[in-house]
Amino acid sequence: MVVDIRILRSFAVVGELEHIGQAAEKLHISSSPLSRQIQLLEDELGVELFHREKKRLRLTSEGKDFLGEVRAFLKHHDRLKDRGKNLGKGLAGRLDIGYVEAAIHSRLLPETLARLDCSPDVDIHLHAFRSKQQIESLRDRTIDLALLHTPPEESDEFEQRKVFSEPIVLAMPVNKRLLLPTPETLDRQPWIADREGLNPAARIRLLHACAVSGFTPNIRLEVTGPLAALSCVEAGLGFTFIQKSLARIRSANVEIAELPWFPLEVSIHAVWRKNETKPLILRVLSTLNDF
Repeated sequence: MVVDIRILRSFAVVGELEHIGQAAEKLHISSSPLSRQIQLLEDELGVELFHREKKRLRLTSEGKDFLGEVRAFLKHHDRLKDRGKNLGKGLAGRLDIGYVEAAIHSRLLPETLARLDCSPDVDIHLHAFRSKQQIESLRDRTIDLALLHTPPEESDEFEQRKVFSEPIVLAMPVNKRLLLPTPETLDRQPWIADREGLNPAARIRLLHACAVSGFTPNIRLEVTGPLAALSCVEAGLGFTFIQKSLARIRSANVEIAELPWFPLEVSIHAVWRKNETKPLILRVLSTLNDF
């Protein structure tokens, strides 16, 4: 059995008003074709939906049950139609984004999502992956967009764009702060760094930048992540480098110094599959242009 949804909508109005004339006026059609629609529906279903009482109609018990089902169906139909439209506009769907920790600390990712002003129909999943793992996840379509430090070599597979960068700053315990940090004075300080095994490439970049600047950090303590390093600085255990945006959450026991001579910055690149057509991803990429 196939019933035209327009007839179901007409039935719903007639069922609510129990009056052909009033329903026809509300539907902006004449009474005769509306009466024929209801009769065709009853014939199709093989059940009487209304008791006819002169110019009035009264729903039968079967009509009342059917009206409840039709209302639920029409509501679901309208929701699906709206969701389909929203999918086409990038206002609905599932979004999987890979990110490195710096994308959170810099507020790049949280503010991007906030600016999207997503509806409840957008299902967002965030995945904390290293750069290499994000590329693999893009390739096997586990994620839709990667926010990472080290972009892949240019190929026909991905597109990429640098979306954020900021300098590295020095975090010092207040009781051991240096008024004018120089390579010579930093060379004698105890240092806190991320565990080497967590991100070997980042450790190599750090040590290279220090060597170019003229000092070798005396790494006394290895931790997991910049927040742990900041806590250790606060306790007076040593110095560390952090991305500048993290300076906003330091305690009063931590002194921050910018080092114009230090050749290292935090960069975040957006990487996505070439020829991406998913409207939601395109909205995210457009929003990232604001940073």
